[in-house]
Amino acid sequence: MEKTVVKKEAGATGQQFAELLCDFMFKRVFGSEANKDLLISFLNVLLEDVEIEDVDFIPTEHLGLTEDDRKVIFDISCQCKDGRTFIIEMQKGYQKHFRERAVYYTTYPINEQGLKAHDEYLTEKSVNPKTDVKFNWDYNLTPVTVVAILNFKFEHYGDWPQEKCHSSYRLREDGTGEIMTDVLRFVFLELGRFKKRIWELESVLDKWMYLLKHMHEMVVIPDEFDDPVFSNLFLLAKINNFTSDELKQYQKSLENMGEFENIINSTEERAREAGRAEGRAEGRAEGRAEIAVKMLSAGFSLDQIAQLTGLEISDIEKLNLSPNL
Repeated sequence: MEKTVVKKEAGATGQQFAELLCDFMFKRVFGSEANKDLLISFLNVLLEDVEIEDVDFIPTEHLGLTEDDRKVIFDISCQCKDGRTFIIEMQKGYQKHFRERAVYYTTYPINEQGLKAHDEYLTEKSVNPKTDVKFNWDYNLTPVTVVAILNFKFEHYGDWPQEKCHSSYRLREDGTGEIMTDVLRFVFLELGRFKKRIWELESVLDKWMYLLKHMHEMVVIPDEFDDPVFSNLFLLAKINNFTSDELKQYQKSLENMGEFENIINSTEERAREAGRAEGRAEGRAEGRAEIAVKMLSAGFSLDQIAQLTGLEISDIEKLNLSPNL
């Protein structure tokens, strides 16, 4: 049976507010200078034990040490005045090794701190060439935090509460729990676990998660969101306030999101119809590869495909070169 393709359209069926998890809106809300108060508010709620007053957006593209090294592009990256760096990622599709990916991402801003210290030393040497001062960096690193908004559920071990959506990880001593260093931190928001209804919202973080999942379904602003921060968010997401260019960008972002969802649904349905229990893990891997091939044909970028499928860019490039696909 042929599956009906659903195409998302801005403003369809009387839609008042935009879908926050599409790429255009995510970066509009959290990655623009004009709206950085929203990002600061969100980070302060999410991180709980830190107080962020201001941030500066920094380049999201990071190159490796050599031409052969892989470059990475973060969704959003910013710094506080004291040098603390925040990497904000939004992952729509399940990725088995996303925790490891988050660790890998931190190596770039950490390494760049060492390179900056060395560059400063070389600059000083060029100004005072006769100085006998040696490079003596003391490894005083400023913290790097990865904040990931995940539209799926992690696989947890032990008695992990099904409703626990917010997790924060640091490097700790196994026996005492003493924090080894505050340089690395990983904060995950699993929207796939968030099931609360609007009358069950208790905290500000609950409200953020609810809006990330459901704002595009609303036709009026509920009393629960009577707050200046959320008022600004609703104003920013109101589709009637978009310029014609913004509307086109939003429409394109929705189309990409809708095409991805259709490809995912079609592939999952075929896998269910196949019904080979012994091939489930293999089937999921093959399904993601098939999705990637279709997205390549549809004109998606490598970074978009990696984000949506969870595949590595190097694996996607191999698919693109394969004569059998």
